[in-house]
Amino acid sequence: MIEIDQIMSDMARRRPVFCSEADLQHEFAMELRLRRPHQQIRLEYPLGGALRGAIDVLLLGERPFALELKYLCKGLVAEVGAEQFTLRQQSAHDIRRHDVCKDVVRMEAFARRTGHGAAVLVVSNDPIYWQPRRRADTVDAAFDIAEAKELAGTLQWGATAGTGTTKGREVPLQLTGRYSLVWRDYSDLGVKAGRFRYLWIPVSVPATEAH
Repeated sequence: MIEIDQIMSDMARRRPVFCSEADLQHEFAMELRLRRPHQQIRLEYPLGGALRGAIDVLLLGERPFALELKYLCKGLVAEVGAEQFTLRQQSAHDIRRHDVCKDVVRMEAFARRTGHGAAVLVVSNDPIYWQPRRRADTVDAAFDIAEAKELAGTLQWGATAGTGTTKGREVPLQLTGRYSLVWRDYSDLGVKAGRFRYLWIPVSVPATEAH
């Protein structure tokens, strides 16, 4: 198992902000290495089988564990120690929500095929992802990852979604598990857009499907 709350608490003291998603992946792997010096860790590990793509972070050993990480950013300029961080405002929130959900589906498929543990970790300083939506009829409503929401069943775009949004993402996402979403505080830099939170989604597959 991954002791995510303790890991994030310790990592926040060392790295309260990241310059990119790759930076987050690297630092998370380093934190795991500090805790598990005898366990091998791989980045961008091929999923294998019929699954396309790669796993962001894979722990090898007696109990392998796969992780997908997402870094969803709001524009930020901040100085931490002697280092300045500049994050660009990311757009297309609907597409990014979809891709978080797609990662959950991919991790379910990996866990089902291998019997290994898996999870999705999202880190963000953009409240739009964790705050409740003002409208329930948005085209990406099924992919909502806000606080206290639940992901389950078939997730697909609303009927009015444009082709520019859905291109390459037309196929509905099918989840086998049910995931109640809880955002937790990560760090606060004390500047505009300087509050970071994280969402941890450990996947599950039915016992009859796990190998």
